[in-house]
Amino acid sequence: MDIDWKQLHQLSDGNTEFEVELLKIFFVETKTRLQLLESALADQDCHTLQYLAHQIKGASGNVGLRKMWQAATELEKQARQQDLSHGSLLLTQLNNSLLVVQDFLEATT
Repeated sequence: MDIDWKQLHQLSDGNTEFEVELLKIFFVETKTRLQLLESALADQDCHTLQYLAHQIKGASGNVGLRKMWQAATELEKQARQQDLSHGSLLLTQLNNSLLVVQDFLEATT
């Protein structure tokens, strides 16, 4: 699984219900950010890409989504360097990581 459960358990102090709530909030906010990021990528808006990737990096790191954190870190770096040659691939990786959260949330309801 793409979620670092140890980190999430530590963040939630072992409260499973709180973990689910955190992941629900993360999912909704990140889904919106990814939609904005997709638009910024289409517009080649490096400033907005860097900002959104930074937000996703922080949020995904907090809930233990390491693959998403890595992709967001790389996208932030590329946007800062104004090199978006791998932007579409990184966006796909970010979306795939969010699907892991979605699948988990659907399994818990």
